[in-house]
Amino acid sequence: LIKEGKIDGETKINIEFARGLNNANKRKAIEVCQREQEKRHKEYAENIRKLYKEECGVDIEPTDDDVLKYQLWEEQSHLCLYTGQTIGISDFIGANPRFDIEHTVPRSRGGDNSQMNKTLCESVFNREVKKGKLPAELANHTEVLARIEQLGWGEKCKDLHKQIERTRSSFSTKEIKDA
Repeated sequence: LIKEGKIDGETKINIEFARGLNNANKRKAIEVCQREQEKRHKEYAENIRKLYKEECGVDIEPTDDDVLKYQLWEEQSHLCLYTGQTIGISDFIGANPRFDIEHTVPRSRGGDNSQMNKTLCESVFNREVKKGKLPAELANHTEVLARIEQLGWGEKCKDLHKQIERTRSSFSTKEIKDA
């Protein structure tokens, strides 16, 4: 810049470290994500009230757990991935629900409690068949995979794996990663 005459000895230069920029960007991204999630949860709660009233004739006030179940229900296209059963709103909300939240990778096997590790599953199947097993250890694993493919999740998983591999291979050395 000096050689090109764009600045001189009197020019004040402020240097910002990328780490600080990343943190600001990350904070902003988290803030935006939280607002979007809050908006989505309000929509889900309203949908639950409406659908439950239509199906059962009862007014309810959805809990946070109900909202999570609803979100999983929508993601799974109203289908139990393990049994193939169609799930209605009253099957997972209200007294004595037939379907509940299960951990795909059981916590006893190192699975976490994040939403990514949860599905809506028939309670009896979860407690009597799946128990502490991984999905791949189930006798009906092939059927479960077919339902996942039907929802389009298989392609999404393949894309994610490709992204992960590209990222790993692009940082082959510490120097490249640092750069």
